[in-house]
Amino acid sequence: MEPGTVVWRDTAQSLLRHKWLIIGCVLLGIGGAAFFSLSQTVRWTASSQVVIGPAVPPALVGNLPTGTDKTGPLGLDLPAETQARVMASPAILREVAKFLQMPTTDDSIQSLAGVTRVKAVTDNAYLITIDGPTAEEAVRRANAIAQIYLAQRSREAKNLLVTLASQATDRAKTANAQSKALVTQINEAQGRGDTSGASSLRDQRVGLATEARQAADEAAAMNKALTGVGASSTLVTPATVDTASSSPLVARDITVGAILGLVLGFGLALLSTHLSPFILTRDQAARSAGAPVITTAIGFRRYRLGFRLRFWLRATPQLPAAETMALGTEASGALARRELNPKGIGASGAGALLVVSASPNSNTAGIALAMAEASARDGRETLLVLADLRSAPVLSHVTDHEGLSDLVAEPAPTRAVRARKMFRPGTVADLYVLPPGLTHDEAALAVAPSLVPGIVADLPPGYSVVVHGQASRGGHGITPLASAVDASVLVVQVGQDKETDLTRLTAALRFAGAPVLGVVLIGASKHDETLGIPANFTPAETSALPLR
Repeated sequence: MEPGTVVWRDTAQSLLRHKWLIIGCVLLGIGGAAFFSLSQTVRWTASSQVVIGPAVPPALVGNLPTGTDKTGPLGLDLPAETQARVMASPAILREVAKFLQMPTTDDSIQSLAGVTRVKAVTDNAYLITIDGPTAEEAVRRANAIAQIYLAQRSREAKNLLVTLASQATDRAKTANAQSKALVTQINEAQGRGDTSGASSLRDQRVGLATEARQAADEAAAMNKALTGVGASSTLVTPATVDTASSSPLVARDITVGAILGLVLGFGLALLSTHLSPFILTRDQAARSAGAPVITTAIGFRRYRLGFRLRFWLRATPQLPAAETMALGTEASGALARRELNPKGIGASGAGALLVVSASPNSNTAGIALAMAEASARDGRETLLVLADLRSAPVLSHVTDHEGLSDLVAEPAPTRAVRARKMFRPGTVADLYVLPPGLTHDEAALAVAPSLVPGIVADLPPGYSVVVHGQASRGGHGITPLASAVDASVLVVQVGQDKETDLTRLTAALRFAGAPVLGVVLIGASKHDETLGIPANFTPAETSALPLR
């Protein structure tokens, strides 16, 4: 399978495992969006479009004298963005409020400015958008802004043209008066015989006459331009009444909320999967243990929340006896078929196997018993060593017998013989059991696991041994039990810590010479249909001989 396929498969399974989290986030998004949308004030929006031409004809601009004001609030030289800001300015909106008979207080004008938006579409086209409590009111406001602005712009342009025409007329009158005054001076110069002076004065008189004529022409042109002011500025697209409000848009808000909730759910699901330190899938258990998952038990619904949410509860719920028997038999069959089993443990030859859990687990003993029974049914004399000294024995008929912990006080020369006398018949033929014993002395509980290697070594050839142990017991941890066996099977429950519970235990078993051959996973999700084989696993040669 391609690596990309594995990634997409894992991602899909992660989302499926967290389906209730995703559904909850989607419902939260929908509920939040609906509450936000329905709590909003109903608002209607209307838009109008105006086109603005020059207030004063451009041909007249160049003829204006230096210093003349050409850039008033509605002048010619303001850029489009500035014109847009002027339309939405409080000065214009105050006139709009007066026209619509609305309150003209500062707060009312600021509120009106907050719902007014003017955008310069081109250099001379502007889109006016405004909100209102009703569709009709929004239309009135949008059209009023355009009308008031165009009217005020035309009014100020006319005032400017009137002023400029008056100034031009005054310049013409002044020039004419000065020209008339030069006539007397010219006559006096001629009477004195000053021909050069008279010629100079005549030139000045011609210049004044020309200036007076030009000023008169400018005044006439500006008076004529008054009739065309505002002709190129018009409300090209008046606002119309909408059939639906712009806010709240419940369907849109709920859709956006559902999408955001879905994205949040996906993110939390993937974050939980990739950052969680706990075992949640078969592949995670296989990667942490460095061995394939050879059999699994689907988690019961009533315990699933415990696996997913209450990770501090390390105790696995007790599985039915039939299920633990099935798990042990399937695991034994996988080893007997030498699947991923380089040492041939559980095959035709003899061997010693440790069944161990990373945490206190009431099901491990049942799995060990089933594996021992399967070995005995195959015709091999099998010894089941119950080295978990604090848990209740899995077989009720051996609870009243002394066992492993009672050998602590036995002298070394006679310990092997005494141990053989403690073997009790199992549930099937050729199966013998060494019970944990009844001693509750702390020293005996600490030392007893270290006696298992000697007991196993003293067995006659051909014996198969299954040891049920616990990783956290004994003065030296798992090392005494691991040194007595050739390999191990690890029982893992969903919700155990990858690093603390599994990786360290797997490393300790490998260091002690009892590598993990396979993982029995308890509490797996029915949606987790992965292979359960670590990415770096390569099967060993099937011709490898067992160590024992």
